[in-house]
Amino acid sequence: MKYLVFLTSLLLGATASPITQRQTTQANVSGFSASTNTNSDGAVITYNIEIPGLVSTHCSYSDETSGSTLPAVAQTPCDDPSVRWQFRQDPSLPGSEGRYRIVIIYTPTSGAGMAGFHEWAPSDFPQQLVGNGEETVYQGASDFVVDMS
Repeated sequence: MKYLVFLTSLLLGATASPITQRQTTQANVSGFSASTNTNSDGAVITYNIEIPGLVSTHCSYSDETSGSTLPAVAQTPCDDPSVRWQFRQDPSLPGSEGRYRIVIIYTPTSGAGMAGFHEWAPSDFPQQLVGNGEETVYQGASDFVVDMS
């Protein structure tokens, strides 16, 4: 029994270490807009991002093949290639629509990189009847913060 108590206290002492919280940096996104093109095929997503003291750049995507819903955008570099991003609508659960998500990745030429994401409710990307067709237009805030770590 003495050995069991000794081993238990030894194991608990060896595994108990302080938990350090990872440092986060805030990236400021401004001018975010996303929409499919009115009366034609295609989509446009555009915004500016600044990580204070590190980088400030413009990010955009456009195509001429999307229909009335926004496409999933694979990892795409911004004007400053140290910043990459991707956009998609998450898979939905039965009876609901998936949330929209943007992932932003910063990879400096030296030092540690960081990444973060921002999510939106599907209601921020409604489909609207325009002329004889539908288009998706982002209706949320154009400026927001992304916690990067």
